[in-house]
Amino acid sequence: MTRRALVALFTLLSISLALAAAGEARTAITGTVKSKAGHPLPGLALLEKGEIHNNVWDRGVLVDANGRFTIELPEGGQYGLHVYASGYIYSPQAVRVEAGKTLEVSVTLVSEPMRANDPVIRRAGFFPWEARQGKVTFIKLDVWDPNDDLGPQVMAFNAATGRVYAMEPPRKVRTLKANFPQGVYQLEIDTSQVPINPRDWHFVVADHQCNTTDILSFPHEPKSPRVIR
Repeated sequence: MTRRALVALFTLLSISLALAAAGEARTAITGTVKSKAGHPLPGLALLEKGEIHNNVWDRGVLVDANGRFTIELPEGGQYGLHVYASGYIYSPQAVRVEAGKTLEVSVTLVSEPMRANDPVIRRAGFFPWEARQGKVTFIKLDVWDPNDDLGPQVMAFNAATGRVYAMEPPRKVRTLKANFPQGVYQLEIDTSQVPINPRDWHFVVADHQCNTTDILSFPHEPKSPRVIR
């Protein structure tokens, strides 16, 4: 093989490797969640797809004990990042992720000065639909708010699939900025292929003032809200 042919082959190989590497580049959001005192906070990081506060939910992850999380994305674009930790005012922010790149964010949460204004999850349950036994399961939350200013964020997160859902209110609401009703919210899940596992599910509720419930995880037994000192 001539020198010119070797150079051409090497150039072609280099281009191919560069294209392969670009194709494998990860699109993601990664970050750290901490308190004002600098302590790492576990919790939930949930994403809206598109403009923030449009209530079109996409995916999420659990924030680990070190306050770290990474959400891998199928594509770049505009997202609304919502981070929750029990006992803290939740933090929403608009972010833009470039395709093939990882966006690093830092989230600092402020503890609730008191919990009297926070919404409350009174009960949670999983109910197979008798007419389609084994094919459909309803998840239900009984939600109450002392100030009657719930927002659309009555959230259910499945840690096994990474899916995020806004649960359906007891009655229709005209706009997302309106106060949402108190009562039983529900979510219909297709369980025809895979049965539901309650251990995978986590719930959190927020009002229009960014007050939130504690994150409710298995065994989904609501407790009195804990004040952070």
